[in-house]
Amino acid sequence: MINNKKNYLSLLISSILATSVNFAWAAEQQLLTEVEKNNQEELEVIEVTGIRSSIKESNFRKREATTVVDIVVADDIGKFPDENLAESLQRIPGITITRNGGEGQNILVRGLGGGYNITTLNGRKLASENSGRDFNFDTIASELVSALQVYKSPEARLIEGGIGAVVDIETRKPLAQDGFTLSASAKGIYESRSGDIHPHASLIIGDKFNDDTFGVLFSAAYSKKTLRADTYSASGFFDEEEGWGADSAGVPVDVNNNGEIDGQSEIFASKIPSYMYFANAQDVRERLGATLALQWQPSDTLDINFDALYSRYNTDGHRYQIGFVNYDESWTPGTPVFTDAEFDDTGRVVAMKQTGNTMVELLNLTNPRKSDTYQIALNTKWYPTDSLTLAVDLAHSKAENDNGGDNRFIVARGFIDSIGIDYNTGNMLPDVELSPGLTADQSYGAHYSRNTGTGVEDKINDFKFTGTFRPDSELLTRIDFGVTYLKQTKGQLEYASKNASQFSNGGQYLIRDGYEFDDSTVVSTGDFNLFEIPSDVFVPANFDNFLDGENSKTPQPWPSFDYDKLLDYYRTINAAATDASIVASLSKSGTYQVSEEVLTAYAQFTLENTFATMPYMLNLGIRGSQTDVSSAGSVYDLSLIELQPDGQPLENGWRETVEKSFDGDYSNILPSMNFKLSISDELIYRFSAAKVISRPSLSYLRPWLAPNFSTYREGLPQLSMGDSSLTPEEANQADMTLEWYFGDSSSLSAGVFIKDLESFIDYVEMPVEREGGRYFASFPSKSAYGATIKGAEFAYQQSFDELLAEPFNGLGFQLNYTYVDSNYDDPELKEAGLPFKGMSKNSYNAVLYYEQYGFQARLAYNWRSKFLSDPEAWGGAYWISDYGQLDASFSYSMNDHVTVFAEASNLTNERYWGYIKQEDQVSYLERFGTQLAVGIRASF
Repeated sequence: MINNKKNYLSLLISSILATSVNFAWAAEQQLLTEVEKNNQEELEVIEVTGIRSSIKESNFRKREATTVVDIVVADDIGKFPDENLAESLQRIPGITITRNGGEGQNILVRGLGGGYNITTLNGRKLASENSGRDFNFDTIASELVSALQVYKSPEARLIEGGIGAVVDIETRKPLAQDGFTLSASAKGIYESRSGDIHPHASLIIGDKFNDDTFGVLFSAAYSKKTLRADTYSASGFFDEEEGWGADSAGVPVDVNNNGEIDGQSEIFASKIPSYMYFANAQDVRERLGATLALQWQPSDTLDINFDALYSRYNTDGHRYQIGFVNYDESWTPGTPVFTDAEFDDTGRVVAMKQTGNTMVELLNLTNPRKSDTYQIALNTKWYPTDSLTLAVDLAHSKAENDNGGDNRFIVARGFIDSIGIDYNTGNMLPDVELSPGLTADQSYGAHYSRNTGTGVEDKINDFKFTGTFRPDSELLTRIDFGVTYLKQTKGQLEYASKNASQFSNGGQYLIRDGYEFDDSTVVSTGDFNLFEIPSDVFVPANFDNFLDGENSKTPQPWPSFDYDKLLDYYRTINAAATDASIVASLSKSGTYQVSEEVLTAYAQFTLENTFATMPYMLNLGIRGSQTDVSSAGSVYDLSLIELQPDGQPLENGWRETVEKSFDGDYSNILPSMNFKLSISDELIYRFSAAKVISRPSLSYLRPWLAPNFSTYREGLPQLSMGDSSLTPEEANQADMTLEWYFGDSSSLSAGVFIKDLESFIDYVEMPVEREGGRYFASFPSKSAYGATIKGAEFAYQQSFDELLAEPFNGLGFQLNYTYVDSNYDDPELKEAGLPFKGMSKNSYNAVLYYEQYGFQARLAYNWRSKFLSDPEAWGGAYWISDYGQLDASFSYSMNDHVTVFAEASNLTNERYWGYIKQEDQVSYLERFGTQLAVGIRASF
């Protein structure tokens, strides 16, 4: 079957190349007359200045489009509707976002995120520092972008690989500007929780030369800001149905106050979760970006464009956390005593005090990002005749995240008199009081120091030869064709500490591993022996007003670590153990490279005529691709494994990994159809249908063979595997819309859509034979069942410029609503009744704006309903509750060149929270705070 598909693809490529040669030969036979041919196939360019004008252009481009597409256009040069690209995209119907510290990062389109969407820059696939296939939209400054286009239904000319959508980031062209262009802005950003003020600046400069045949446009942007987030998290909710009941997580309460627990009669069910954590995250984020565009039109038949983009995005990702346990952990020395218990009507503990061996863990977590992304591209268009356009496009893109083990997970143990917890206050969170509160001056013992990191490098080489032919026909008006080649290579370097617990338990593991050490700082606290960490390692708390906005009592601010001093202290105990066990080293088993080479050919035909006097356009396309996959990395050599009678392998060197590579390939033929009927000059009906794919996650394709002889299943050792021969997930989809454009900046539209996914890629478990041995294996595979996603989108935009008298004619609004639902074919998943992860069933946007007399004001509210985060979380399904956010902006043009402005995000300091199974089991709650900015913008 694959060989047949390869033959079809070869035939398609040959036909397209032969056709293009014939077109070029015919072009040489014609005289070049009527030579205003530059960018003939492109839409009219509308000068965009202001909110209403940006809506006008997006309406115009959506109306003229072949397919179902939504567009966000910059309000002015260097001014996008939102500071963050992800947050601008969420204003589009059907798009929701994920947040990182309150800032938009990734998108979901109609409930599909991750590898289900493809991101391009000016039509070219853009490398990403994300370790998977997702794209982090926070890496690119919005000032560098002129428009965002979201293709929800495909054309054959568009890159394949996105069942969700193709998102194209569009930058400006020099010759599209009005001569000399200079725009600059500067603002200060204030973060309400940290109290910090940081700078943000941008510059755009360009000009046209040689009778407007050559243009240069350069843009740059810099920003720095501190994002603070305060969080509460919890796990281990008492639930007999989930296997976490009185025998495993019951709370031992000394009801008779005799100082001890009298068996099962004093163990109770509890509303209080087994584990509770409070954290303060402070993330300094610094972004530097630039673009350069050169455009040359030496003649009326030639257009040459060079584009370059660079972005650097660094974050430090500090998180200061405390945590404690609210039941008797069997593996932890000592038995905590709980007193002063209060019970609810069902007999659950809702308030208590923990005394005795009262331990609180102090944690430092650091997850920095040091990412660089760039793309350079050259495009040449040739217009040999009025009816033919040929283009060659070359692009190279690279992204990397430099992390050689810079992530920190450091835990120290402290001991206090008591912890009081009261869940009976009526607040969302319980009151928690530590007595005494944690400070930098008290004693702490060393417990856990894990360093990790994943370095990512992504390279893309992209070549396209494309053409457009406009035949002299009343029916067949356009033929698009092309051949493309894309090679993407993504590598991962994984670093980790070999034994993060090396200095735990006062030297227990040092003795086990044969190290001699200095035990002079070992102290005994209760039932614990611990290395006492020097006081100069700790830094006093650098935050206050923790979880501002919540009414519950929370612990007083706690200290943090100086990691370098902690590492120096470990080295005084034993330097060799520190460097061998704590300092991160390269993990060969987690280091790999996956490469994909995709050869594609496409052809699409546009037919235009009338039906019952109504003009219509029918676009029919076919896209064929051949994908070759290779993966290389370190795996365990299973052929060396010899099992002893006790089921354990001989230590014959099999644990030393060996380099291996694996290959796979597949072909796809993807038809598409887009139909557009102009019922009137203002009313448009669309119908689109296509076959689409999303390629397997890179983690599935990785070379991976990892046996486990510690636990057996069905009498067999376990084995985890990757599979580079996996083929993509496939789906059939359809869209139908009705769009009414009753004004330049006003429209009303409604649409329905359906996506029928044929199968999913997920891990399966079954016995297999590998290298002469039998294992119970877990490996990625296509499931026998698929799923259906269906929904509806509604949008209404209204400008009152022609409806109301001054000054009210400056008013306008934008409203949209999306409904998405999913149904699994798998009977087990269908019975569970759970939706896709990350999919909100309902979402809407509401924007109110005013633009008049040099004033611009905008209020924007975005809301999404609850969504499933983890269907297999501890204790049941983990849901993120509904979330809405209000943002605002205001500006005043002092004259034709200078504008002052103010911006605010998350004006109402909304809480972001989630729960396990039921809403009173709050497992996560976060407060981001509000960001305010004031600045000035000048344009010439």
